[in-house]
Amino acid sequence: MMKGYIGNKAFYRRVLTIAVPIVIQNGITNFVSLLDNIMVGQVGTIPMSGVSIVNNLIFVFNLCVFGATSGAGIFTAQFHGSGDQNGVRHTFRFKIMVCSVLSAVGIGLFLTAGTPLIRLYLQGEGDPEMARQALAYGLDYLGVMLWGLIPFALCNAYASTLRETGQTVVPMAAGISAVLVNLCLNYVLIFGHFGAPVMGIRGAAIATVISRFVELGIVVS
Repeated sequence: MMKGYIGNKAFYRRVLTIAVPIVIQNGITNFVSLLDNIMVGQVGTIPMSGVSIVNNLIFVFNLCVFGATSGAGIFTAQFHGSGDQNGVRHTFRFKIMVCSVLSAVGIGLFLTAGTPLIRLYLQGEGDPEMARQALAYGLDYLGVMLWGLIPFALCNAYASTLRETGQTVVPMAAGISAVLVNLCLNYVLIFGHFGAPVMGIRGAAIATVISRFVELGIVVS
């Protein structure tokens, strides 16, 4: 009787085949931002503070995108299960539209209110000069990271649709590629290796943006 409720080996094999790549891909997506924090930390604690604050703000944007695509993804999975490909296309178009709107709102909010949002994290009894420097580093990093919001949002629309139709390996492979690209470019651009200029936190942001476009390109293709 328990077997009828829990499922057989084939059921668990199918679930793990779908779930494990999703877990890996979602973990990798968050690791890209963490990688910037770790590598910029070798430059100094103040630059790392600015980068960390901005990544916290962008994480809220990421959650909004994830929530929008996941909500629509319930219907994508239902349409795919019933063989309704037109329904899958409609939900995919909805994801693209919502992600585009969220990207526009996010970019507009960060452009107009980036300074006060970062300052919210710098309130307290700390050194005002250190807070000023952290704000400057954060704004510098944010200015470049804005270019990565659109590819991140669109990549989520594509990747979530692939996962909901049973194709979980491609988003995972794209996420791994993004981490490798970000890691290599961080090493080159932050510290100025192989003849590249020393760009510090701006180099970290450029590396992350490029990795987002690489991830999007793999998933779309």
